[in-house]
Amino acid sequence: MAKILTGREIREIMGECHANGDLVEYSEGAECFRRTPSVLGQGWGREIQLRPGLLLSVMDVTNSHTQVYQVQQHQTSMPLTFCYYLFGGCQVDNDGLASPEEEVAGKSYMYRVPNTGEIEKYPAGHRICRFHIQVSLELIHGFCDRIHEFPTTLRNTLEHPENTILYYPSKITPAQRQILQQILEWPYQGLARQLYLEGKVLELLALHFNQVIIGSPERSSPLKARDIDRIYEARDILIQNAVTPPSLAELARRVHLNELKLTQGFKQVFDTTVFGYLYNYRMEQACQLLQTGSLNIQEIARSVGYTSRSSFVAAFKKKFKVAPSLYLKKIG
Repeated sequence: MAKILTGREIREIMGECHANGDLVEYSEGAECFRRTPSVLGQGWGREIQLRPGLLLSVMDVTNSHTQVYQVQQHQTSMPLTFCYYLFGGCQVDNDGLASPEEEVAGKSYMYRVPNTGEIEKYPAGHRICRFHIQVSLELIHGFCDRIHEFPTTLRNTLEHPENTILYYPSKITPAQRQILQQILEWPYQGLARQLYLEGKVLELLALHFNQVIIGSPERSSPLKARDIDRIYEARDILIQNAVTPPSLAELARRVHLNELKLTQGFKQVFDTTVFGYLYNYRMEQACQLLQTGSLNIQEIARSVGYTSRSSFVAAFKKKFKVAPSLYLKKIG
């Protein structure tokens, strides 16, 4: 039966597999490979340092259990990150973003979120094929002296990295997808492989920056009336199951939409993400329960779907800028 594993538990399992000789991994020069232990699922991950300040990571896995990773605080010096999903996705709850985000197949994400905490949740039973590219800001400045051409949000990130949050989702274009497929083949050996992959990554970054500068060539098409009805149906399912909500994949299946159409539809209809809508709904319910005065904080947390009091308090403060215990005083 699938369960939820934390990052610490996963590291412990990996350590046990390594000690028992059950972990298939190797390093060769700047490249590392690791096969997913059968106790965690199936698949593999590769990582290669293409040059100082440029790191490529690729994973293609199907997890047996839901995996949850927590970052206490991203470093001030964190690199600019590009993330591409060919399959699967991830739920991201970051302190610096207005609401939780769902990263889904067919989309890319350029982000830099220094000095923020984050929780990432990867579902069980779904193939996840993800490309991760990390680029140091120094390397970007070295590549380009035309930072002034970038949109304001990206330019601010590069010019004022210590206090600027960037999170920019976009659709993977056919040209980008072709390069990702070429990278996935991981051809050649040794130096030839490294040079090939570096060239493909730089080409991919060029396409991504061009997409940011001129705007995505593939904008979301208007929703059909039938799809709008399904989006509202999905909204109703979320509300009815707010304490134990379905996964994004399950919700999409229940309303007969694919995940990308569901996420795009929520953005168009409600101007937020699926789990952003759920988050806002839970917080509004919590406010109503606080005003009744009949439940304590722990009971309210459970009533709106939080098993941890501390997680609920953090989510509430993120939304209303005040702790639940002080909320009534603020509105009074």
